[in-house]
Amino acid sequence: MRPALDGFDREACSSLFGRMKLFIISALLFASASAAALYILSRPHEIRHYTEVELTGLSCAEISEKNEEVIFAYHDASIREYKKAGSFENGFGLPKEEDLPFVILMKKVIRDNDFIGFDLSKPFFHSASVSTPRVHAEFYAEITSVCSKNSLLDAMEAMVQAAKNLNLMRKPENP
Repeated sequence: MRPALDGFDREACSSLFGRMKLFIISALLFASASAAALYILSRPHEIRHYTEVELTGLSCAEISEKNEEVIFAYHDASIREYKKAGSFENGFGLPKEEDLPFVILMKKVIRDNDFIGFDLSKPFFHSASVSTPRVHAEFYAEITSVCSKNSLLDAMEAMVQAAKNLNLMRKPENP
């Protein structure tokens, strides 16, 4: 060990320098973590809207997950809006039917297969202004029943099976 020069204590200085380095590194890590958190929290929270093409080929479990994702995104947007504006009056909350992946896919299957008894101009679920045809609710319930038996079943196939179970398939015309 070298002798201290002019009252300079190398070990004490080294220890102090080590603590300062640790403090500076900790402060930098905290600052970068804070900046990342602020960036994530401040960016706009977009609600994902799916297309028929994106939903085609999904299983019952997958379409259910997409549906839940959209519902929760609208719910979260509603809460953020309430915290920001103090009210729920800005169009957030429950998603519109046409934004729900399950309904998007149901309407596609109904159109593609020309099922009996559906009026796609009317809502599938509760509406304050228009009465919902009973067949819509029955069809949804039957799809749920088919999917609950096999969550890996293709969702569109489950919808066709539900229509068959409810006798909603058009009979082929004989010439």
